[in-house]
Amino acid sequence: MIEMEIVNSFKFHYRTGTEIAGIGIDNCEVLRVKIPLNLVFEISLASQEFYDGIIVKLISGDITGYGEAETIAEITGETPEVLFNISSSILMALNGRKIEGFEDFSEFLNNYCYGNTAAKSAIDMAFYDLLGKSLNVHVVKISGGSFKPRKTSLTIPISPKKESLRLLETYQNSGAKIIKVKIGNNLEKDIDRIKFIAGNLREDASFFADANQGYNLNSAIKMAQVLSKYEAIFFEQPVNRFDLTSARELRHKSGIPIMLDESVFSPMDAMNVIRQGAADMINVKLSKSGGIHQAIKVLTVAQAAGVDAMVGCMLESKLGIAASLVVANSVSNVKFTDLDGFTYLSEQPFEGGVELKLGMDYLVAGPGFAVKLKEKLI
Repeated sequence: MIEMEIVNSFKFHYRTGTEIAGIGIDNCEVLRVKIPLNLVFEISLASQEFYDGIIVKLISGDITGYGEAETIAEITGETPEVLFNISSSILMALNGRKIEGFEDFSEFLNNYCYGNTAAKSAIDMAFYDLLGKSLNVHVVKISGGSFKPRKTSLTIPISPKKESLRLLETYQNSGAKIIKVKIGNNLEKDIDRIKFIAGNLREDASFFADANQGYNLNSAIKMAQVLSKYEAIFFEQPVNRFDLTSARELRHKSGIPIMLDESVFSPMDAMNVIRQGAADMINVKLSKSGGIHQAIKVLTVAQAAGVDAMVGCMLESKLGIAASLVVANSVSNVKFTDLDGFTYLSEQPFEGGVELKLGMDYLVAGPGFAVKLKEKLI
C-alpha cells in the first residue's frame, strides 16, 4: 500500500532582524507531501488520486507555525512543483525584512508575484499559526470569530450511480445533512445522477450541485430546471469563470440561486461579480484568495453588498480545513461551509485542528490552529 511520503524539501535560515508583526523568524521549511486519497476524486476539470501539496513551517525559537496548500492547476494555475518552488522563493524573499502586521504581510505576498494564491495561502496560514502560538490563543480569537460548530456539506464526486449511492448512504449514515454533487461532464448523465441522488435523499437532508464551469449557457439552463424541480439549495459555478454575462442570464432564467466559485478569487472579483448581478452567492477559499487576510476581505465585500457566501476548500488536511473554518466563523454572511476535504485523505499529516461529527465541523481548542505535525514529517 502506498503511504504518505515527502517528495521534496527546502530549508532556509534567516539573518537576524527578519520579523513579522514583531516576531523574529529564524528559519523556514517547505515540504512537498504526497498522500493517496481513499477514492478517485473526479470533477469536470480534473481527476485526483493523491493529495500532492505543500506544508510550510515558519520557525521562531522553539515555536513553529504551520501552513499548507493543496490545489489543482485547472483552478489556481499551480502544479505541485510550482507550489513548492514559488513558496520556497517567496520565503527566501522574506530574508532581512521587518514586516509590521497583517496588511503589510499580505501586501508583501501579493506584490512578490502575480497569482500563485495557494502558495501564498500556505505562507499566510503559517504566519497566523505562529502568531497564535506566540500569543497562546487560537487563531479564531485573533480573527474575531468564534468556536461555533458548522454544518458542512459532504461531496459526491463524478462517479457511476452505484458509487454515488454508496457515498450518499455512507454520508447520511454518518449524520450529514447537506450533500454536494459534482457534475459538469455530460449533461444527460448528470441529469440522471441528480434525479437518482435526489430520490435517495432522506427527508432531513438537502443537496446542491457544482459543475465547476462544465456547461455552456443552454446546458446550464436545462440543468438548473432539473435542480429547481428537485429543490436543490443552489447551483454552483455552472459556466466558465469569465462568462459573467451567461451567469447573469442564468440567474434570471433558472429559478434557482447561482453561486460562483472559480469566478471569485479577490475582493475586486467579488465586486465585479456583484456589480454585474452574476451571482446570488459566492464561494470563498483560502487557496484562491491567498490566505486568511484576503479571504476575509472578499467576504466583507460581499457582506457590504448584502450577498451571502460559502467557505469551501480543496483537498486539504485538517490544518487547511481548520484555517478555513476560522474564516467561516469570522464573517456573518457565511451561510454555508463545504469543508470536508480532509476526509478524502487516506492518512492525515496533522493531528488536531478540526473534528467532523454528525455532519458538523468543530474547531479543536488550543493555540494557533491547534495542530500537531505527524512524527514522520518532522
